[in-house]
Amino acid sequence: MNRRLALIAVIFANLFLANLARAEGPVMIVDDPALLAALDAKGFGFAGIFGVDGKGDLKTLYDKAPAYHRIVETVAGDVAALRAEMKAGGRPLYEVADGNVGRIMDMRWLKTDAARFRLVGVVNRLDRRDFADIRGDGRCGEVRFIYRLAYSFKKNGKVLASRLPFNFNAIYSAAPDADGGCVGVAGRWTPQLDETVDIGWLIGGPLEKAGLSFKQLELNAQVVRFPSGQETEFGGQAAYLMRIFGIDGETVSEKPLENTPDVALLSENAALKAKLADYIGANLAAVDLGVHEIPDEFLAKKVIVVDFWQRKAGQSPVHAAVPARGIFWARLFRAEVGAHAGSAGRAAG
Repeated sequence: MNRRLALIAVIFANLFLANLARAEGPVMIVDDPALLAALDAKGFGFAGIFGVDGKGDLKTLYDKAPAYHRIVETVAGDVAALRAEMKAGGRPLYEVADGNVGRIMDMRWLKTDAARFRLVGVVNRLDRRDFADIRGDGRCGEVRFIYRLAYSFKKNGKVLASRLPFNFNAIYSAAPDADGGCVGVAGRWTPQLDETVDIGWLIGGPLEKAGLSFKQLELNAQVVRFPSGQETEFGGQAAYLMRIFGIDGETVSEKPLENTPDVALLSENAALKAKLADYIGANLAAVDLGVHEIPDEFLAKKVIVVDFWQRKAGQSPVHAAVPARGIFWARLFRAEVGAHAGSAGRAAG
């Protein structure tokens, strides 16, 4: 009798675990560590973006992938410029420090064999189809792979390992169905009753490589940190570098940040600033729909973002670029912030 009860308990336990693995609706985010590790090992690792095989350590990537090498040097230049600017303002920064002083990203992490970018999330952005419709490219939204900088090494016989708030977001466009629609693409993200969300289901379904084409690589990285002991009124302060890179073989291009006006450029060019105000004023209906893109000529290719709660009212890039116009600006600003938040993904937090 006890053996029969034990068998029944095992059966029910297996059924319960199977139900946990099934999604009740479309899969929007893959954040299970085991699944992500399996995807990382099955051809979805960060090094694969640059066509490099192996364990994915950043020394190998830096040495063997010219595109990654160029990206690192670009970021290093950005960090050096920010460091010089802050030092000139009386705020020196240090890579290594024990006291309450400003810290800056140690660029050696991006080219050491002790570090790699680990896959920490996959995000279904079928909703981005609306933006594809604007461009007329017929794609069915995007799939986003979030990679976070992680390190592991031995010191004095102990293994030291952790992650750093330095994230890359690899964006892939999803190809449409044979008839040009997106019904099939959307359906592949919804497991059937007899299916579970496992590595085979993902690779053979929504993440099938034949249906994905690389679009761009987005950077969202904390490069400066002031500890709470130094910034006592704010509980600390951080600055984030945001960029978008296009990659074509060994060639790297710097792409504009979506709906992020170049405040410095617009502040110096009154004619361009007025042109932006007129352009947006003529496109209020499109903006109100929540799917609108400001033309590239107005946009920044690099921004440094301080923790949001540090800003005073009206100091977003949008508000700084053009005087506020009521609820319209609130809508546009929410779209701007939402786009970046979606890029980062909650899995990268």
